[in-house]
Amino acid sequence: MKKVDVLVCASGLHDRGELSSLKKDLLRRIRTAGGFEIAETLQPSADRLAAILVLTGGVERDVLKVIAQLPSPALLIAHPSHNSLPASLEVLARIQQEGGEGRILFGAPETLAAELKRELAVAEAWDALRFSRVGLIGEPSEWLVASDVDRAFLKGRLSIELVEIKIDELIDRIEAESASKRTMSGFTRKAEEIKEPDGTALRGAAAIYKGLRGLVDEHRLAACTVRCFDLVQRLENTGCYALSRLNDEGVPAGCEGDLQSLFSLYVAHLLTGQTAFMGNIAAVDAAERVMGIAHCTCPLSLTVTYAIRSHFESGIGVGIAGTMPVGACTIFRLGGERLDHLFVREGEIEEAPFRDDLCRTQVRVRCDEPVDELLRAPLGNHHILLAGRHGDTIARFFDRYLAS
Repeated sequence: MKKVDVLVCASGLHDRGELSSLKKDLLRRIRTAGGFEIAETLQPSADRLAAILVLTGGVERDVLKVIAQLPSPALLIAHPSHNSLPASLEVLARIQQEGGEGRILFGAPETLAAELKRELAVAEAWDALRFSRVGLIGEPSEWLVASDVDRAFLKGRLSIELVEIKIDELIDRIEAESASKRTMSGFTRKAEEIKEPDGTALRGAAAIYKGLRGLVDEHRLAACTVRCFDLVQRLENTGCYALSRLNDEGVPAGCEGDLQSLFSLYVAHLLTGQTAFMGNIAAVDAAERVMGIAHCTCPLSLTVTYAIRSHFESGIGVGIAGTMPVGACTIFRLGGERLDHLFVREGEIEEAPFRDDLCRTQVRVRCDEPVDELLRAPLGNHHILLAGRHGDTIARFFDRYLAS
């Protein structure tokens, strides 16, 4: 869908040559700034994003006729001359009076390109999410008392097939695997330190990855979450390496059978194309707008350095102590059984000392906005961290497709 169809509405009272030049220049500059194809059309395609370029004033009724043929929300591109913005304001007011939805994209070509790029990301993420196959491997962990998702909602509203797989099927696969040193060579070679795990633990972690990867491939899963503590108890090892590697391979993979966090992880990946980190909220300083997030697995692509450690709670198996670079980030979570609640904050990752009493990968984030909501009305424990600032894109996707 990396293309935007543009329908142009212009008054016949204006100089045609001048308008033609204005239109071509505007579309060219949007195309250059956005890095996507944008083309004028008389009939939009059903599988592409469509927007209306309100080139002049006096076309309000014509624009409304075009909007009637397009899916919601209506996207109106306005520019600073020829009464384009006044006409767009009038049209959007009418749309909203009739209970419809729309948005005016206004500003320099670079601003318009950024807005259209965000709209493309939101539309493409929705298309990719629907009809996908998502795996629940083992039941959610017993302590996740607020993180389940309504199965009927997934199938009815999102058209998602939730593939429920018994944990025994995964364990049988793992026990049938044989892992060589080569499987883990890149992982161990690039580590700053290998502290607790020995060769047996590393080979076991590799077997878990191979078993889980095989299950994902066989069931054609776009994303999955695993009841990973059963692996600790029954195999005396962890899924931390396997989940890290799957995420880096483009398969959003979460811990503990947490479906709300898995869909947060999945949506983050679809909206941005990035790999994300799923962690526990380990600390909140409301006065300083700071939170701490920690977990024993982390996609290696998010780290600047990492050490190979044991799993924090059990002291066995293979965990990852990753260090993420300082810089802009986004933290968010979808919540509720119908994913109709949202927490999202942008902020900066800061340096912080390592603590021995938390999970191995630890991140300290200073947020731009208050975080006391986490202590007053939390959606649950696990939250997702993404590099960069994506709050507006996430909120736009949520408001359009998930909000009640």
